[in-house]
Amino acid sequence: LDREPAGLWMGTFHAIGARLLRRHAQLLGWTNAFTIIDAQQSLRLIKKTQEAVGVDPKRWKPNAVRGHISNAKNRLLSPQRFLDDHGESLDLFARTVALVYPAYQAALKEQNSFDFDDLLVKPTELFATFPEVLERYRARFSFLLVDEYQDTNHAQFSLLELIARPHGNLMVVGDDDQSIYK
Repeated sequence: LDREPAGLWMGTFHAIGARLLRRHAQLLGWTNAFTIIDAQQSLRLIKKTQEAVGVDPKRWKPNAVRGHISNAKNRLLSPQRFLDDHGESLDLFARTVALVYPAYQAALKEQNSFDFDDLLVKPTELFATFPEVLERYRARFSFLLVDEYQDTNHAQFSLLELIARPHGNLMVVGDDDQSIYK
């Protein structure tokens, strides 16, 4: 290029999400000095939350509950939406997760923390809730390139779609034979 590419952002979906949140977390009710909790911290918080809402962690394994919450987040199902969909479910596990998920998300917010899945969910929520912020990034990023696209999940696709929709300048590269979601 013969010069530094000014304004270029490069990173994983999660790194880009964290960068967006560092700039705009206050709009969602967190401070910009939030922490990102790792898998073990998340598991401990799930267990603590289960106990707080009266769900026995010996009967309902925290790792399974966390996995179900992670799947819901990656499908962009908010705690309230999950509760609405599963709060009266005949599936006892889904009904149990519906109790834990809103309390877990509230505990994260109380601690000014995000889990790894929130790094995708919260920027998507930010753009959906604050169109002026979305427009700013649409104007800034008129061209997008995604490598390893075969590993893109629903939340990642939604984030891309929000930014790329008006200009349609999205290039993806991937290999179905290397997909982790086969």
